[in-house]
Amino acid sequence: MRKIVILLLGWVLCVNSQALAQQQQQGESHAELMGKLLDAQTGKPVEYASVAVLNASDSTLITGMLSKGNGDFSFRPIKPGSYILKIYFIGYETFFKAVTVKTTADVGNIRLKTTSRNLKGVEVVGEKPAFTMAIDKRVFNVDKNLSSVGGTATDVLRQVPSVNVDIDGNVSVRNGSPTIFIDGRPSTLTLDQIPADAIANIEVVTNPSAKYDAEGMSGILNIVLKKNRRAGINGLITAGYSTTNSNNAGVDFNIRQDKINFFINYNRRDRKSPMKQHMFRQNFDAADTTFLDQYQDGDFGRLFQSGRIGFDWFIDNRNTITLSQGIVGGDFNNLNKQTTYDLDAHQTRLRYGIGRNDSKNNFRNYTTQVGYKRTFAKEGMELTGDFTYNRSTGKNDNDYSLQYYDMQGQPSNSPNQPELRYGKGNNTTTYYTGQIDFVNPLTEKSKLEAGLRTNVRTFNSLLNTLGKDFNTGQFEYDSALSNNYNYSEQINAAYVSYTGGFGNFGFQTGLRAEQSYYSGEMKNVKDANYKIDYPIGLFPSVFITQKFKGDHELQLNYSRRIQRPWFRDLLPNIQYNANSANRGNPALKPEFTNSFELSYLKDFDKKHNVLVSVYYRNTNNAITNFYVDTTLNLDGQERKVVLNYPINADQRNSLGAELTVRNQITKGWDITTNLNASQTKISAQNLSNQGFVWFGKINSNTKLPWALTLQVTGEYESRQINPQGEEAPEYQVDLAMKKDFLKKKNFSVSLGVTDIFNTDRDLSWTTTTFSSSERYRKRVSRELRVNLSWRFGKMDTKLFKKKGKGDGEGGDNMGGDGF
Repeated sequence: MRKIVILLLGWVLCVNSQALAQQQQQGESHAELMGKLLDAQTGKPVEYASVAVLNASDSTLITGMLSKGNGDFSFRPIKPGSYILKIYFIGYETFFKAVTVKTTADVGNIRLKTTSRNLKGVEVVGEKPAFTMAIDKRVFNVDKNLSSVGGTATDVLRQVPSVNVDIDGNVSVRNGSPTIFIDGRPSTLTLDQIPADAIANIEVVTNPSAKYDAEGMSGILNIVLKKNRRAGINGLITAGYSTTNSNNAGVDFNIRQDKINFFINYNRRDRKSPMKQHMFRQNFDAADTTFLDQYQDGDFGRLFQSGRIGFDWFIDNRNTITLSQGIVGGDFNNLNKQTTYDLDAHQTRLRYGIGRNDSKNNFRNYTTQVGYKRTFAKEGMELTGDFTYNRSTGKNDNDYSLQYYDMQGQPSNSPNQPELRYGKGNNTTTYYTGQIDFVNPLTEKSKLEAGLRTNVRTFNSLLNTLGKDFNTGQFEYDSALSNNYNYSEQINAAYVSYTGGFGNFGFQTGLRAEQSYYSGEMKNVKDANYKIDYPIGLFPSVFITQKFKGDHELQLNYSRRIQRPWFRDLLPNIQYNANSANRGNPALKPEFTNSFELSYLKDFDKKHNVLVSVYYRNTNNAITNFYVDTTLNLDGQERKVVLNYPINADQRNSLGAELTVRNQITKGWDITTNLNASQTKISAQNLSNQGFVWFGKINSNTKLPWALTLQVTGEYESRQINPQGEEAPEYQVDLAMKKDFLKKKNFSVSLGVTDIFNTDRDLSWTTTTFSSSERYRKRVSRELRVNLSWRFGKMDTKLFKKKGKGDGEGGDNMGGDGF
């Protein structure tokens, strides 16, 4: 670890020294040009206006910047000489001023005149679209998504084009597993632990370049959290309730004054999500055929709170430091009543069992982030560095019982013995991430990028399970269902990429190198440990882009990807549930994918966008679930179960096409349609299965009279292919409506119905050597939600300063400005 830190510090010092040397070469002395921009009518500061310094002799551009929140601008260092100051901003007349700089030149307050005098009473509103597309990335604006208001990140991702989420919250893109980041960095948080109201947007990168992590078979999903940087005081308060007795509330507060931007937010959510499960299994035996019919009726509770506090320190025009601290805590409880029937070959019930399968989980998560950004006089040149520390702790209790009875209701202990056990455990996860990125534009169309990154994760899990021995009446330690497991991993990476081109042709080549170390130990089992050191792996990427006249372009790209096992996939402890069980696999290896993609993007008058992609993925050592019939020794008794665990398949190939179309039908009606189809084949342990699968999603947003907004979303997923079976098709439709109130439209009421037709469920079929089973799960998905939100704000850049007289600025009392 020490070597990594020294390497990162050395990189920072090297880049900074090179940058300072370039600046010293650009100017022999440290002269400065400064000033302030004000509105000529109101006297208010004008922020984010373009300020350019031109050469007085030939009007060529020397440098430029945007004015700060208080209207200030400054250029330092700058060579002494004669310049022309050009200031441009939409809604104002372009301003020119000749300036001579010797040591320090202060041009004072520049009052900009508006371009029109007849705009009074006209409200100009600019809004982000719900979904934007580029040739290499798609961005989903969560603020425009009404269906997920009051939900979690899982609800948000269900609405994102190209993304599919199953009933358990497992996410896939193009039928493959993506890597999920939060603000561009790994996290121990699950999707259900992130409130939807804290998310700004979702970025979908289907075939990332070498700059991004090589992790993720089907690309990267980046969840960008909200962080307000508007000047003055701004905030958002939300509250909601649903028909499942779920409720949510939150507040987002921001203060920005001069060089400091302070932000804080808090969200609370109490979600009820009952679930019904049914499994029907046929057991093939040499002597006889029997059946098992099992039902579970459960109450799933999700209570969590999350908070985030931090600040941005704008040291000067070149340097910014950001510090934030996040805290998330909650209780996730699954309380299940189970009933099991044993049937003979004629499916006649012989006996039944009744019991419980309950688990209670309490967790805390702490995330600390420190970021630094430095820009240089050279346009586009920047250095960024950040460090993230993530720590998660958890406690879990589980209770399991099952007592069999004959069909007359009398206790029956043959052939099924009663089961009664309980377990108590705790776990701790720590995650460190450090990264440095440097961008250096070489020419107008070329640039060089490079960076270093390291991830270190440790996981400790302790679970003690005690089962009752009905012969002695004592509870005894059950080693098969207990664990004392330690796991650690470290991934080091470095990348370099070059972007160039000429005319309308562009290209980017990159190479990423990653080295990883894994180790795990099951302390309660003798010699149950492993240590894996993967050598440096190379992950190249190539992007070729050709732009054509008429706003359309074509891109061909290739990248090599890796999907490492999730640490819970490596956890060898067994989870048992009435003749079914699952566990991890410490011998699991990473899978490697070669990904090819050809994309075409066409824009029609900025109102219609079409993105067509054809892709091919070849995956070796593909990670997939595998089912096997086995016998477990539990509570001193042998029990036949179907055991589910992940394995490395031989190969998975997928050839597919994706179509995304965004249409602005009218000024207030926007529709985004996404279709994905592929031919998939997967082979594992002499088993092979293949088939055609497809996925579709549509999102319609309509502005109606009376400040109403209507959103309708729908999705359909065809059957899915597994090595030993398949999953049934599924679909759902959501509807939501929002109305804005008050003069500034800053108070909103939204009403949404998820899964209107109550069709969302999970149905699958699996066949092994000795059994054939059908599994059905249905979670309460049809839900009516009501949410209220109030936005408040005061765009006052002198909010904390006393009013001065005769300072020539005026207009300090700026009034409210709801946003």
